[in-house]
Amino acid sequence: MTRPVCIVGLNHLGLTYAIGLAELGWNVRLSDTACESNERLRRGSLLRTAGIREPFERHAAAGRIRVFDEPEVALRPAGVVLICSHAIVRKDNSTDISAVRTALERIADIEFEAWPTVVLVSAVPPGTGDVVKQIVRDRAEFVHAPEFLYEGSAVRDFIDLDRIVIGCESPAAGVPYATLLERLGKPVVFTSLCNAELIKCTSSALVAMQAGFAGEVAALCDAIGGSADDVLRGIGYDRRIGQAHLTGYANSSGLHLDGDARTIADLAVRHGVDHEIVSATMRVNERRPNRIVEKLERELGSLRGLEIGVWGLALRSGTDATSDPLALRVIEQLSALGARAKVYDPTVRIAPLPPGCRFVPSPLDAALADALVVLTDWPEFGQLDPRTFAGGIARALVVDGRNVLDPNRIAAAGLTYRGVGRFAPASPAQLTVASWR
Repeated sequence: MTRPVCIVGLNHLGLTYAIGLAELGWNVRLSDTACESNERLRRGSLLRTAGIREPFERHAAAGRIRVFDEPEVALRPAGVVLICSHAIVRKDNSTDISAVRTALERIADIEFEAWPTVVLVSAVPPGTGDVVKQIVRDRAEFVHAPEFLYEGSAVRDFIDLDRIVIGCESPAAGVPYATLLERLGKPVVFTSLCNAELIKCTSSALVAMQAGFAGEVAALCDAIGGSADDVLRGIGYDRRIGQAHLTGYANSSGLHLDGDARTIADLAVRHGVDHEIVSATMRVNERRPNRIVEKLERELGSLRGLEIGVWGLALRSGTDATSDPLALRVIEQLSALGARAKVYDPTVRIAPLPPGCRFVPSPLDAALADALVVLTDWPEFGQLDPRTFAGGIARALVVDGRNVLDPNRIAAAGLTYRGVGRFAPASPAQLTVASWR
């Protein structure tokens, strides 16, 4: 393929695909229908996610990735155009695809040098492809190849895809896109547009269900003294199940992927189809933030007037994304109960915190509080010596919602440790002569 590849969407998804394709040897053109995205890229604010900055800058310096201010200039010679604009699942479970439509409408105005293949990478609800393909059908071949990436590990996920799903009206239409990824050596599923959309959202919903189940196992372990780390690891060795999403942590992928479960629920309601399992998954994952607040209340009683330190607001370590609202929902619940949150995250600097809650510049500042809660698995949190912050936690309580801290080190520093489905060792302050008999 001698004609260039063009990606529309200067966002995390677009940058990841640009890097991945450049790693495979392709020359990639990047552009966006929103001018401010180009400026954000120049300032570097789009390159904060782990694994993005170094390869992007390396390929840009080598000329394998080029960024264009004018989409028309980038698109005109393209052989394959990837649409990476985001679709957003609303609170009522419907999906806003306006950014996808805008990108396709912009493409429909381009006078291409030759007939291109337009590939919709963005995740969209089933039925979208059959509608939006009408926008470009007189200008290009239309294909839907949904992404299966996670923020924080997206570049690695791109190179190590489990499969490549290509929804198209005929296999021949999907060949140009399959050619781009041929060097990955992964299985390719050619199917219809609707089936490709269903594969994406049902896969994500199943992962959300698995994470929700793991959360309930962790709650059971908390109740009867089991170790969720060991139980879930033991379950995950079963070849029918796997390890990837069996984590009982409060901020695991279940909530992040729940948007796809909501999409399925909305689709099922509109078509009169049963969706009990999906609905249960949504309810389980919706309750997961409550468990963090309940642990605080169980140890401290009323939270009114207390100051709670919060370590982590991002979706997961390695990203500044807050698309998963769990941490924010925990903070909102704390605020509703009369507590104030002091928040530290190494990448997130701006977020809609409730009145009275604020960001602080370091984890040690956040730990100057009545209790401490961990909501993102940043490695630096586990590397801190608990003795450096133990004296600042007035009520000597740490609730580790990501199991990122060492319980024994926390206890040795004189703090009460509460993790997720983890055995809680006694701190020296809790030990008495009777406890040693």
